Amino acid sequence: MNMLQKIISEKDLAWDKHSGNTIENFSVQISDNASNELRDNHQLITNLEETFPILQKEILGFKNKFLIGGIGFFVIDGKCFSDFSREETIGIYNKICKALGTLYVQNIKNEKFVVIKDEGKSMMSGGRYHQTKEGGSFHTDSPQWNKVPDFVGLCCVNPAKKGGESKFVSAYSIHNEILKEHKHFLKILYDQFHFDKRGEYRSDESPTVFEPIFTYDNNHLKLRYLRDYINDGHKIQNMPLSKEQNGALDCLDKIIHDENLAVSYELKQGDMIFLNNGRVLHGRTAFEDFEDIDKKRQMIRTWIKDT
Repeated sequence: MNMLQKIISEKDLAWDKHSGNTIENFSVQISDNASNELRDNHQLITNLEETFPILQKEILGFKNKFLIGGIGFFVIDGKCFSDFSREETIGIYNKICKALGTLYVQNIKNEKFVVIKDEGKSMMSGGRYHQTKEGGSFHTDSPQWNKVPDFVGLCCVNPAKKGGESKFVSAYSIHNEILKEHKHFLKILYDQFHFDKRGEYRSDESPTVFEPIFTYDNNHLKLRYLRDYINDGHKIQNMPLSKEQNGALDCLDKIIHDENLAVSYELKQGDMIFLNNGRVLHGRTAFEDFEDIDKKRQMIRTWIKDT
């Protein structure tokens, strides 16, 4: 298929605010059987090696329905875990992530579970998005890696005091919109760009990766994107973006931020989000945090390889 000619109309691939915004389309709960399995063995929940077969089977079902097929993301309602402690909920999240695939090490500290919170940094000064309370930066995770994770998981330990609403956009819908009105820009977005590794590289490695934004292989469209990483990557390599490249990126940004394309969801304590990292861009609105350190917005992130 020539993706520079084809509009994708399948509703599970190319969705928008109106077709995908009802919570029933992406919110799920684990069954009573899975909950009872956890309760009956609650002393084993925090044992990282212990498996729960009923829970695992249900998660594989969600994976096939939403991540492989379906709209590309789902949310497990945090109410499912109201009978469990914070530590137990995090342990359950651990097991759900492992049921979805193999966990990636996310940084040079070899962490597979990374705490996401405001660290007082900003994107303008070189901070990574998850270290700020800024909003608006729709992206895929780890676009600065050669091999990006297939799935991303987020567990909401604490929601923000105000704001921090999650946003999701279909890569297929974005591709369709560019193809309709700006086909000449789409060709540029299939070319390679430098992505800044944000300091996460060893002394013998390049500080950037050089990869295309859009790819289409084996009948699957994939997108990798975070604009600030591209801007800074080209500065690091002393390869200024051309007028045409900037035009294509500006066009992409405008379409990504079209409110008619974005599905919104306000995370609650205990909610767990999982998304297909090649098919769905995600972002959030800016947020205001609590002063109390124990109440500050906190997420736990995982990167997962589909096995």
